[in-house]
Amino acid sequence: MSRAIRNILTAPIIALLATATVARTPENHPASSSHESINTDFSDYIWPTDAGNIGTSTFGEFRRTHFHGGIDISTGNTTGFRVFAVRDGYLARIRVSPTGYGKMLYVRHADGYYSTYAHLSHFNATIDARVAREQQHQESFPVDLQFNPNEIPVRKGEVIAYTGDTGVGTPHLHFEIRDENLDPINPLLCTEFSFPDIIAPTIKRIAVSPLGERSTVNGTSFAHTFSVRSMGKRKYKVSETIQLTGEIGFGISVIDLANRSRFKQGVYSHKLYIDDKLFCTVQLDRVPGKNAHEIGLYYDGNLLDHGRGRFEKLYAESPSSLTFYTPKKEKSGVLKTRDLPEGPHTFSIVSTDFNGNSSEVTGKLILNHPPHFEMEHAANEVKLTFPDIDKVHKVLMYTKKNGNENWNLKTMTPIPYAEGNVIRIPDTKQQFDIVKVVAENAWGTRSLPQFLFLRKPTGGTGTVKLEHELEADFVRLSLHAQHPFTEAPKVIVYEGNSKRSISLTAIDINHYVGTFRPLESFGGTRRLVADAEVNSTKITALDEFDLYPINPGTSGSLSFDGGKLVIGYDSTSVFKTVFMQVEKHQGLELRYSLLPENTILRGELRATVTADRARPGQGLFFSGLSNGELLDPSTGGATAILSGIITRTLGELSVKIDDTPPGIFRLSINSPSSRRPGFSFRCGDNFSGVEYKELKTYIDDVAVIPEVDGEHHKATYTATRPLERGSHRLTIRIKDKMGNSNVVERKFSVR
Repeated sequence: MSRAIRNILTAPIIALLATATVARTPENHPASSSHESINTDFSDYIWPTDAGNIGTSTFGEFRRTHFHGGIDISTGNTTGFRVFAVRDGYLARIRVSPTGYGKMLYVRHADGYYSTYAHLSHFNATIDARVAREQQHQESFPVDLQFNPNEIPVRKGEVIAYTGDTGVGTPHLHFEIRDENLDPINPLLCTEFSFPDIIAPTIKRIAVSPLGERSTVNGTSFAHTFSVRSMGKRKYKVSETIQLTGEIGFGISVIDLANRSRFKQGVYSHKLYIDDKLFCTVQLDRVPGKNAHEIGLYYDGNLLDHGRGRFEKLYAESPSSLTFYTPKKEKSGVLKTRDLPEGPHTFSIVSTDFNGNSSEVTGKLILNHPPHFEMEHAANEVKLTFPDIDKVHKVLMYTKKNGNENWNLKTMTPIPYAEGNVIRIPDTKQQFDIVKVVAENAWGTRSLPQFLFLRKPTGGTGTVKLEHELEADFVRLSLHAQHPFTEAPKVIVYEGNSKRSISLTAIDINHYVGTFRPLESFGGTRRLVADAEVNSTKITALDEFDLYPINPGTSGSLSFDGGKLVIGYDSTSVFKTVFMQVEKHQGLELRYSLLPENTILRGELRATVTADRARPGQGLFFSGLSNGELLDPSTGGATAILSGIITRTLGELSVKIDDTPPGIFRLSINSPSSRRPGFSFRCGDNFSGVEYKELKTYIDDVAVIPEVDGEHHKATYTATRPLERGSHRLTIRIKDKMGNSNVVERKFSVR
């Protein structure tokens, strides 16, 4: 289908879009957006194929290891549609791979920008011939060729390839625009580009996350997700009023559908409003290419890994390479409750797709700080002292006698009970032994409870557990006992020569929690010591764990497990201080977990592992965002030292044995009696993986190049020239990434 015919066929749809969607006004493209720094003429691009304009994936969508860097154009589950050069330029690169993008072209244009075309079935005759010569020269199906500007020029509209399904996925065309640094640019910014779409995004849920040690959402220090209710006309509502304290980040789970497409797609922008004032914008005009793993800073990895959904963060992790947040400042989109008046507020999030269709979710917030007070027992009375009693709406006092299970509740307002900032409760009749007090402000936010024992019980202590949990920037600790803490416990953390007290707050009569940020200057064992009183008996609880800070702007190395594991880093390895833990796993193989597992790296870490002894087929493997990759095959020797580079995230290191060669299965020679026979086979390796550049096939010792489908582990070949009549020999040589090899030979006859 020609471009002109396609325009005629889609004209009624485009006209309908013009009346049903929101135009891209300056409000949609604010002056401070990343679009402003994109220096290419979007009116100069033409549509890249005659396959039609139905989209299956849009720009910036979630992929576990990267942003989707382009658009996917449906080819109706068939192959062979024409692919056009979208602008004048020259062929800068050809990549042919059995996996990933399959057959792919890079065309560079005069302004330094690139257009790329992937999953192609084949190229035009000129490019195909050039690829075939290089494949024959290297005796390899995968090749990667780069060219000078004058070698293979292309003209706008020239057919450069044909759509296919090479690499990974069903038939479609993956198309990208990249800037001079090879960072992907949103192709749908082009004047002539659009997918027919009058369907607004569907907002599924929102997430609200506390981002600091003292931050809370609905009184807890953990992220909350909230369902939304459809109000019709593209409007959604969160029914529950959300109470916030400290530094807070919003996230949204949203999907979009387009006309004539069953595929769920991503959206173009989100705008977060607080009290009808624009607070933050996310606009997907450009995403990182080299640092594409920073998608882990845009999607909430903790919520994703815990099965709570895929949420896009409407706040910037700082620092990072992500440029699509506005305003351009540190912690863009982070709501700091201290910067706004205490009390009721509203929020709304407007999500807009690439055709301007918008949906909005709204809700109510309470921004405030829970009431604070001090409680003491003196002179036959309980004394409550409030630093700001005017903000206290009521006081809930629970009392009971020792040995009783149930609490008695008395609710008091500060007036008439208060004398200034003090409330006094007499204890002259000794009607109760234990007091629990919770204060509530005018917006319904309650303090954590405080406990006071006027007369302490006695009895056994049972078990007392002091435990810790490592967050990204701090350590959360928990002290839990079987019986009541009859005095507020205290915890001291020892870090090298440093010692400091950790503030604890009560969750219940036998449960206290606290947080602390480790020292960035000390790597090694943190020792927590809790001094507590349980049922009037003094008791001590201990917890120890190792933390090793990696600070940005510094270089060095960390040694673990008696020197068996060494992690080296440099000034660009991390975005911010990472407090790393290492867990050694017991088992037949040497295995270490580098934690926290969702940590996104800025640069590289070098891991060196010394195994107990050298063994054939021994290699160092790493599992992070991907299922697993080989970092270093053993080179032998007596020390069995293995090393490799870790990029993208922390994860798991392991030393494994792979001495099994890859397999060749279902070898079939087709039409052996013809002058142009073919063959097919399947190949695979269950451990380190097939090294496809080392997959070699020969007929009578002359290299032939089969088409290799890495997704389905299949290779096929048909002779390009007639073979002589008589006996011939097919030889297949294959290696895995550990260097294990296999050779299969088969004789056949041509009549």
